[in-house]
Amino acid sequence: MILRKPNNKDFEAYQKLEIEFYLHHKPYGTLLQDIDPRKRNLKKEFASLINDKNTFFRFVEVNGEIAGYIYGIIQKIGENEKGWKKIGDLNSIIVLKKFRNKGLAKFMTKKFFSWLKSKKIQYVEASCNVKNNNIIKFNKNIGFQEQHIKFGRLL
Repeated sequence: MILRKPNNKDFEAYQKLEIEFYLHHKPYGTLLQDIDPRKRNLKKEFASLINDKNTFFRFVEVNGEIAGYIYGIIQKIGENEKGWKKIGDLNSIIVLKKFRNKGLAKFMTKKFFSWLKSKKIQYVEASCNVKNNNIIKFNKNIGFQEQHIKFGRLL
């Protein structure tokens, strides 16, 4: 398996992965449900992801086939007791069904963490839907600890 930066020619693969990601999360029925990727400007999103220097956006390939992606960012934060100015945010990981349970997500997150360390980032957060037991288990497995619960309400 290899992890690589996507290029402009990879848009169709990104589009396929975004649809898979959306369909996987749709059953959770959250208040702030993601917008169907077929209704978003994916070309603009993709261009932003591949050009932003504070973004870690990589495709994972298995035997030459794109199997998934990882997307993480460096965020500026407000004043805090640690004195940190920036933190990492593991925003999303998607692995196509036929490639799951083969260590790809763990491989991608290790590379993301190394990238964060190279940027002198000392802390990383990840969030997920409270009903997504697979990613909750995965996050705990790679060393994340539950920090707080976030509530939401439509008005």
